[in-house]
Amino acid sequence: MMKIVLMLLVSGLFVFSVPTEIHNLSIKVEGITEVKGNLGILLFNSEDGYPEEGKKALKSYSVKVDQEVMIINLGDFPKGEYAVTLMHDKNLNGIMDKTMIGIPKEPFGFTKMKEIPFGTPSFKETSILLNKSTLESIKLLEI
Repeated sequence: MMKIVLMLLVSGLFVFSVPTEIHNLSIKVEGITEVKGNLGILLFNSEDGYPEEGKKALKSYSVKVDQEVMIINLGDFPKGEYAVTLMHDKNLNGIMDKTMIGIPKEPFGFTKMKEIPFGTPSFKETSILLNKSTLESIKLLEI
């Protein structure tokens, strides 16, 4: 009898559980000045590893640059805070080329950043709330 009651309680939890909201996230990459190389894209859902540690990113992508404005579907994700970083790897070496003092030599971008930031922006500064299917514009920036 106790097993039946327990099974009913457990199955009732599944019936009344709230489904997770899932939304699509796509990005529109603007400011591509040379149609060559790849876009290296990192998607983060927390500050951990942001903005450059690919192994700590939720997802990473490498997309061939084939036009000056690109729309890239990153996939479907649960409602939450997300931030995208990207770089235009023009020479296909798989890394962000920088000067000796750490200034990027290749174009880069972040969600919510339309101008070159002073220093590296934080996850909080660049994160967006994904609470509906979204096409987020990211402008590539060059120093």
